[in-house]
Amino acid sequence: MRAQPMSPALPEGRVHFVGVGGIHMSALAGLVLDAGGAVSGSDLAPSRLTEALAARGATIRAGHDAGNVCGAALVVRTVAVHDDNPEIVAAAGAGIETITRAQMLARLVAGRRVLAVGGSHGKTTVSTMLTLILRAGGRDPGYILGGESMDLPWHAAWGSGPMVLEADEYGRAFHHYAPAVAAITNIDPDHLDYYGDAAALAEAFAAYARTLQPGGRLVVGAESACAMGVAARVRRERPDVRVETFALHDDATDGLALRAPGAHNRRNALAALAMAAEEDVAAADARRALAEFQGVRRRFEVLGEAAGVTVIDDYAHHPREIEATIAALGDRYPGRRTLVLFQPHTYSRSAYLLEGFRTAFAGIDALLMTDTYAAREAPEAGIDAAALAAEIAQPAAEYVGGLDRAAEAAAARLRPGDVFVAMGAGSVERAGPDVLERLRAR
Repeated sequence: MRAQPMSPALPEGRVHFVGVGGIHMSALAGLVLDAGGAVSGSDLAPSRLTEALAARGATIRAGHDAGNVCGAALVVRTVAVHDDNPEIVAAAGAGIETITRAQMLARLVAGRRVLAVGGSHGKTTVSTMLTLILRAGGRDPGYILGGESMDLPWHAAWGSGPMVLEADEYGRAFHHYAPAVAAITNIDPDHLDYYGDAAALAEAFAAYARTLQPGGRLVVGAESACAMGVAARVRRERPDVRVETFALHDDATDGLALRAPGAHNRRNALAALAMAAEEDVAAADARRALAEFQGVRRRFEVLGEAAGVTVIDDYAHHPREIEATIAALGDRYPGRRTLVLFQPHTYSRSAYLLEGFRTAFAGIDALLMTDTYAAREAPEAGIDAAALAAEIAQPAAEYVGGLDRAAEAAAARLRPGDVFVAMGAGSVERAGPDVLERLRAR
């Protein structure tokens, strides 16, 4: 067994998180609490995650106010928080050190054996699978996930073994962690609002691979041409790094039982197995963990059934992810009529991925489009939901306005035997429960 982790270098005093309700920020706040630190945080509105942090002892405030940082020893922000945020301004005026989420995570994992999962798609699922594999093998991994696991009590924990973390590419966050093992599941054009073009994104992934510790391992999805291009560069530039690949062949997952449907989840399982190969876990334990894996919230999450309709919530918001989810729907529910309510995620993504969106929904029976989840953007950054709907021909997309109206429209069109999917990375997660309640009221 490898050495136990060192204690994190926490400041003498409270750590304040600006935007603490986000999935990554709430995970970090939980890690600080695990390590014995004091936590406060703010966000625009309370949520299930902020309430859970408050129950664990964190001080949570609704809204952003300069007074929230008073007395803090350290302020943590995301790159999405603007410099004119009153808490950021107040921290600067008071001389309080302010760092990014990625910098804070780097401090927390310093001295740990880090297993980092990067890639355009599959990061959360692979990270969760890997954590469960290590636990099944008797290890006590730390972990920080970009989603809520059905199998774990919280999406982060300190642990006493290796640290599994989701290495997010947005804002180059994944350049901070110096992993012993790193994965690149795949690379597709995304976050081009930040990177500008696909070449810059590929270079960012190459820089991530270069952060591997001497003698480290890089695990790469062989079915992604761009990821394999990065792997070739790493072989040239870092001969000390062992580059290993995984791919889904007809016999690649023989004997591997998964509850999670779809070829993409079989690839995710292969990535997790490859990363765990040298982590003192027996093959039988690893396969048992994958067989028992229940999934991640909002990844093909079945919410329930009412009036003969199965209601599913899904996070897919990139054309490649949409295609994977639709293929999984065909595997799990063959022959059933499928209606998808899609919420585009940012105006810029709708524009630069337009060609992919035009064909991504082929294979379903009906498509409704609700208003774009803007996140950090103004409409001028790309195209809105109505314009995107007009570009999709198979099936013909119908723009139905805001979420409340969209849920009403979806429920009205559903009939016994149908499968309904609320799809997207934003507030569309409210639509599935809404539709379910409307169906139950029939």
